[in-house]
Amino acid sequence: MITRTSTLIMRRAGSIHLLKVFFAGGIVTAIVLPLILADFGYDIWHVFLAVVLLEICLYPTARYFARKETGLPTMPIFSIAFALQFAIPVFTRDAVIELAQGETRLLDDSDVTAALLLAIIGIAALQVGYYSLQKAPFKQALPVAQLHLNKSKAVLCCLLLGVVLPLLFNLRAIIPEEYQVPLSAMLTLLQNQVYVVIGVLGWLVYGRKSSKWYTAWLYALVAVTALHGISTGVLEEALIPIGVLFVVRWLYTRRISVPVAACVFGLILFLSPVKSEYRQQLRLDDSSVGVQMSSIDRASLWIKQAATYWAETFVGSRNLEEATSSATSRADFIHQVAYIHSMTPAEVPYQYGRTYSYFAVTLIPRAIWPNKPLAGSANGFYAVNYGIASEEGIKTTTFGVSILGEAFINFGWYGAVFVMMIQGVAISALEKIFGTLKSGAGGQAVFIAFFVFFLNGIGSSAEILFGNILQNLLFGYLLLWWAREKQISHQREVSALARVVYR
Repeated sequence: MITRTSTLIMRRAGSIHLLKVFFAGGIVTAIVLPLILADFGYDIWHVFLAVVLLEICLYPTARYFARKETGLPTMPIFSIAFALQFAIPVFTRDAVIELAQGETRLLDDSDVTAALLLAIIGIAALQVGYYSLQKAPFKQALPVAQLHLNKSKAVLCCLLLGVVLPLLFNLRAIIPEEYQVPLSAMLTLLQNQVYVVIGVLGWLVYGRKSSKWYTAWLYALVAVTALHGISTGVLEEALIPIGVLFVVRWLYTRRISVPVAACVFGLILFLSPVKSEYRQQLRLDDSSVGVQMSSIDRASLWIKQAATYWAETFVGSRNLEEATSSATSRADFIHQVAYIHSMTPAEVPYQYGRTYSYFAVTLIPRAIWPNKPLAGSANGFYAVNYGIASEEGIKTTTFGVSILGEAFINFGWYGAVFVMMIQGVAISALEKIFGTLKSGAGGQAVFIAFFVFFLNGIGSSAEILFGNILQNLLFGYLLLWWAREKQISHQREVSALARVVYR
């Protein structure tokens, strides 16, 4: 008992010391960096606010490692993703917004300042909501999805689902048109379970230290799933399996995998510049041939177009800034929020919750209601009413309003606080149910598989982010239910993990 108490005291002292270093470094950076960058034409006030925002986003990561936390790095990863989309663009992009027909609008400094303040308030409210629920006494009333896995059953489950689910990738093309909407939704629900399989394989590889064959299996499945994502023409679909791998490695090794993170950024930079041309070529090829191309052919087409683009770039056809502008614009939501602030409510009135109307029908299965409204109306509302695209344009191209932008469109500054705090509470509650040690490796795999959607959802609407999350979580849980371990083993596993925490 004395040894454990002494260890806890030493860990707490070390935690306080590291956090003091983090805050001290943050204060120095917030003072010095704006002064340095002002000589290079940056707005000193914008840089200061961007640095403050970045440091708030990095606080959960500093806290995670300072306190030597062993659970899922949910808030650290979410906040880092938020920083990449709301803080970093201040340093990498001009304060402009691209509108329909190629028009570009220069944003006022006051609107950029307001957007940065909104982002600071928003991420701070989200973190308050997340950490408050973790400490709240009533959190014990939340159920825990105990899903400790039996290794043999887990391997069999991965074998069955890891082989069958990739085969479903090409089934969408053969579904009759009259059944496309209801069956497509069910097929998507099934296909999404491949991310759960990646999470379970990650547990076998990094949590159980299984043989190298499991490692090869894991990376092969990630590669196949990423290639399928590329074939869809939606870059996020290619990034999700890699994101699941990143989170799983962090969870079980307590290390940030730089190679996996570099793979994500490299894929974005490599494929983004030719995304529009690729989608247009797909439509032309599919219409001329009369049938859809295979997933391998579609993925190969995008990769070949991207390789040609970068080969031309490196021989001098365009400069590096022009070549990377498409990728950097995809992750620039701070200037989008600044534009929304300039238009709301001066030209577009507050919506007072209208864009959240999809939640009234979200739990109704599409098999029962084939004509159920499609999620994403908030993104379309933003694109059309704010002049980003035309009615025809949103039929072939997707636009994200961002969680923060949608909150301001509906409720102004109050929305930035309320909606973001509710989101933090929701993430914390789902983690309590599926992502703790008591949830077991199966519950954590289910949570990780769909937590990655939250990272993409930062730049989309709330209905896209939360609309189908419960269906996916419950379905993933049920698929792994038969692979669970006996209760007595649950207790032994939790005890073993507890010993590691206090070691």
